[in-house]
Formats: sequence, C-alpha cells, structure tokens
Amino acid sequence: MTEFNFYLSDADTERLFAIKELQGRDDLTGNEFARLLLEDELYRLFPAVPQFDDDGNVINAERRG
Repeated sequence: MTEFNFYLSDADTERLFAIKELQGRDDLTGNEFARLLLEDELYRLFPAVPQFDDDGNVINAERRG
C-alpha cells in the first residue's frame, strides 16, 4: 500500500464531512472516508488494473472508463 499526504481546502474539507454525514459513515475517520471516495473515483475513471510497458507507458488505456 502507498501512503499519500495532501491538503484539502477548507471548502473541500467541509464537503468531505458533509458527504460523510449524509452517507451515515460515522464509523470512519475523515481520512478513511476520503480514501474510500478517492478509490471509488479512481475505479470509475479506470476500472481495469493499469498495465505498463517497460518504458512506463500505459498499455491498456482502452480499458479505462
């Protein structure tokens, strides 16, 4: 697993916690919930597991959403 660290604006932080509340996800921290949102969006944008050639180029781009 890879760790990412980033900052959200105050407005986006408020959005995150509003969505978390609306979805009833009191069982998660803000970080855990943000991770789930990001994972869902990444899967929506590229549902296949990306594959790369030896030069680091994506070779299965046709499988993205």
